[in-house]
Amino acid sequence: MPKINILPEDLANKIAAGEVVERPASVVKELVENALDAGASEINVEIKDAGKELIKVTDNGEGMDKADARKAVLRHATSKIKVTDDLFNIISLGFRGEALASIAAVSRLSIETKQEPEIEGFQVHVDGGVINKENIIATNKGTVITIKDLFFNTPARKKFLKSDLIELRHIIDIVTKYALANPEISFTLVNEGKELLSAPSTQHQRDNIAYVYGPTIAKELLRVSHLHKEGVKVEGYFSKPLSARNDKNQQALFVNGRWVKNSGISQGIYDAYHSILFTGKHPIYVLNVTLDPKSIDVNVHPNKTEIKIEQKELVYEAVYQALHGTLKKNNLIPTLDIETDSQITFGTPKAPEKKSSRTKYAFEKSEQTVFPKKGAEVKVEAKVDLKGSMSHDELDKNSYRTLSRVPQVKESVSATYSATVPETKVPETVLSPQVEKKVIGIPVVSEHETDETFIPGSVKFPEMKILGQIHKTFFVAETPGGMLLIDQHVVQERVLYERFMQHYLNKHVETQVLLEKDLLTFTTQEKLVVIEYLERLKGLGFALEHFGENDFWLSSVPTLLGRTQGKELVYTIVKELGEGKVKEIENIQEEIITMMACRASVKAGNVLTIPQIKKLMRELVDCELPYTCPHGRAIVVRIDAEELEKKFLRHS
Repeated sequence: MPKINILPEDLANKIAAGEVVERPASVVKELVENALDAGASEINVEIKDAGKELIKVTDNGEGMDKADARKAVLRHATSKIKVTDDLFNIISLGFRGEALASIAAVSRLSIETKQEPEIEGFQVHVDGGVINKENIIATNKGTVITIKDLFFNTPARKKFLKSDLIELRHIIDIVTKYALANPEISFTLVNEGKELLSAPSTQHQRDNIAYVYGPTIAKELLRVSHLHKEGVKVEGYFSKPLSARNDKNQQALFVNGRWVKNSGISQGIYDAYHSILFTGKHPIYVLNVTLDPKSIDVNVHPNKTEIKIEQKELVYEAVYQALHGTLKKNNLIPTLDIETDSQITFGTPKAPEKKSSRTKYAFEKSEQTVFPKKGAEVKVEAKVDLKGSMSHDELDKNSYRTLSRVPQVKESVSATYSATVPETKVPETVLSPQVEKKVIGIPVVSEHETDETFIPGSVKFPEMKILGQIHKTFFVAETPGGMLLIDQHVVQERVLYERFMQHYLNKHVETQVLLEKDLLTFTTQEKLVVIEYLERLKGLGFALEHFGENDFWLSSVPTLLGRTQGKELVYTIVKELGEGKVKEIENIQEEIITMMACRASVKAGNVLTIPQIKKLMRELVDCELPYTCPHGRAIVVRIDAEELEKKFLRHS
């Protein structure tokens, strides 16, 4: 008796729906992609009960005629593919012809559509995959697809949905991603009659990001536009390292306009932040990678969210160079903005200024970024209470140190950033070198003067005048338009890290041969670790010779370390290797170099002279990325003179 059966059409469609329609957000994704393929300039999404009761997507695209509207709900009906070769040159978002048929199989679906110059529109109703009603209707140009009672005939699938809040979050994520990818298209998302997202059409993506992620984030993003080999192009916006978040919710990656997930591209993005991203933090980005459609396979996942790239090394290289190069070219010094919550005065306090309730997102008027003027209404994030004057703890806090005391007088401080490139915003205080420059009446030495405290400016750092050291921990410098606070430990840590990494990569680690060898004794477990990594340690400048049992002679150490530090660091390295704290073999060298740089750097509590401070700062300015330590902590924080005036109630 035969055992193999041909499945009925409705059952086959339900099985297909299990792959394509994972949750309500999957339906929204397919319908939004269809609207984009139809050339819509306006897309409105309406949902109820987290999409289970209603999903309605309205677009003003080209619409369909009667014949196409009937075919659209049939399985494997598509206008995108005619021959096999078309499958390997896909430029549209939808192409399989499974979406509407799969959705219709597990819901009550209706299509209302009209093409120009037709006078009448057409409506078709599908109930559980079966067409049961057709009408001639009056409607606008475009298409309205309404999905009701999703999974009404597959209760098991409905049972496995998450909470309404989680399902709603997935829907918001889909609409948000495609709104970011298509700034020229107007998107609206309405839930239970309330507008959740409104992203009007705009000519510039930064304005679009402002509507979706908010003006504070949009204002501080770096723009990237990089044309790589073989036509690979990387465009978009991404955050400075100290604007990174605790989660990945504000990351949008597109390939040829399609929202995708790709581990290779993601790795390229994170590697671009190498040694400047704080542990556990994630960058914000909206990036589109343009490739030859023939070099990618978008048909490897039912939801079309994952793709395969033929030349993945080339694409990784393009993404890495695009972001890393942009980071190197921009000033990444964070600026401390001080917002006064309470006013300490004698007599009647000054009435607070009235502020507009709506923020205008006029960030970009051309290819050049134009930022809002100081005082524009942009809400400040990450506020922390501070005393009327900055304490040692508060300075520490802006370098990701530990807060050890609780302040009593409430003032708000939050970290944002200065302009990204010098051409974007030139401070009024920056004049020609021949003219004396002043900031609130305090002269700043010009480049032609020989003051031993003066350090000339560069693209990465403004010119500065070293004022001294406070709390044996921070340097203070005056700069045009404000002041800099600099963590002395992480200054040298970054300098030594980059210097030693360069030596290591060039296989030229300078070593110091010890006149008297040191005898190091390890535990039995540590001895095995030392033997396993003997050559790697030698490559880093630590020459160890097995003397017998658990004893080893240490005969040389890296030049940047003294004898005592070198000996202590060997024990630390071996201990961490033995405990598995350095997990990936390829990262061992860098972990060790980071430790070496940290151990060899000046510490908080060390007193330095002005010439020593100046020498360290010159070395920092010459670094490739002089803004954070290798762990991602801030080295420099800027305070604008304008903010100091506010603090002393000098602002009008």
